[in-house]
Amino acid sequence: MRAWMRANAVAAMLFALVAVAQPIAAAAGDGWGHGEGPGGESGLCAPGVRVGPDGPDFYEPPSPLPEGRHGDLIWARRVPAPEHARACRILYRSTLHDGTPVAVSGLLVWPDGPSPRDGRNVVAWAHGTVGGPRQCAPSAAPDPAVDLIDYFTYGSPYSIDVGVPALTDFLAAGDAVVATDYQGLGTPGVHQYVVGGTETRNVLDSVLAAGKIRAAHTGSRTAVLGWSQGGGAGLFVGQDASGYAPGVDLVGVAALAPAADIGPELDGKVLPGPRSDSSESHNAALRINLYRGFLAAYPELKAADVLRPAGIQALAGDATACIEHFADVIQNNVGDAHQLDTLFQPIKDVPDSWRNRFYENTPGYATGLTPVLVMQGTDDTVINPHSTEQYIKRACGFSQPVEYTTYQGATHNTVPFVAQQEYLNWIADRFADRPAPSNC
Repeated sequence: MRAWMRANAVAAMLFALVAVAQPIAAAAGDGWGHGEGPGGESGLCAPGVRVGPDGPDFYEPPSPLPEGRHGDLIWARRVPAPEHARACRILYRSTLHDGTPVAVSGLLVWPDGPSPRDGRNVVAWAHGTVGGPRQCAPSAAPDPAVDLIDYFTYGSPYSIDVGVPALTDFLAAGDAVVATDYQGLGTPGVHQYVVGGTETRNVLDSVLAAGKIRAAHTGSRTAVLGWSQGGGAGLFVGQDASGYAPGVDLVGVAALAPAADIGPELDGKVLPGPRSDSSESHNAALRINLYRGFLAAYPELKAADVLRPAGIQALAGDATACIEHFADVIQNNVGDAHQLDTLFQPIKDVPDSWRNRFYENTPGYATGLTPVLVMQGTDDTVINPHSTEQYIKRACGFSQPVEYTTYQGATHNTVPFVAQQEYLNWIADRFADRPAPSNC
């Protein structure tokens, strides 16, 4: 998923003026809910909920953060919603992997009308990679409460993937949907990309924050749906939920092409997977994004241990451009000259301090606490299908049901669409307490 900006010269000028200080304006309105109709001038999300500021200031949390617990709501603001539903951007308290409190933004969408006595079931959406800068936050799109809009389509006005897969289907089933941006996207701070502990907390706290908006009538029963980065995050949620958020009743995790094998991949222990003309530079961008996130999460790590001088230069670009833009720059600067190896230290020279963190942030080495569904396209050039298979082998060594489905010819960007009926049915079955399938 990628960042968006106005497709005209004025937006380019605005970006140059504000990119350092605050997130970028988006493609309609100013991209941050400024002047939106729903909620009128007040932007009221729901009775009793503090209204967040309009425009970019929504993503600037109070300093210091208000006193409270992780999962507490800071403020919210209404945004356009699908028919017969309501939607709000939310800002809530969460924590990093080490317990440091932070503010995190996101989106909550729920159906109008009566809810079950025990509250609505909750689908927690964990989005895929958008990059490192603040302006890449999915909730900051001018109309974020939509079914997933694939960046790689002619009809997309954005340069990231915007929306939630099957959003309107979940709403039609009576479910509420909450979608975290993750720490450092939208809100201040360096995004701790694929740091499992941080992402787990951000996802779980989005569910707790949704419960603070009483008009949404959310219950405790929750399923996680994640894609790519978010697929890996969901698998960690499946391992850690009860310890961090015992009030969340996690019924299952559905992961689309999950980033679930980081340790073996970065250790050179996975067979090569499908490739395209752009995949090498794209995967280089992902790798640098990972290094930047780990450098923020683990102060003992040193950039020079994994990056050569050209790679350290590129590291600064990861703070400026969302993932597809960043990948294009890498392709232009070194990929076209077949010099991608100038970015990275050889794998054999990477010290154990880094390797240990890679494996620490790889799911499947501890038992899951809930059923898992994994869906993988065979032509995925972003998440190596061989990596996904290695995760499945690890996860099948424990007692929880694991269902693994491959989709012949599906790519990284098509799998959320071709697998839609499977994860809709699977999540509905988990909410209905039907036995979970397993093909281990």
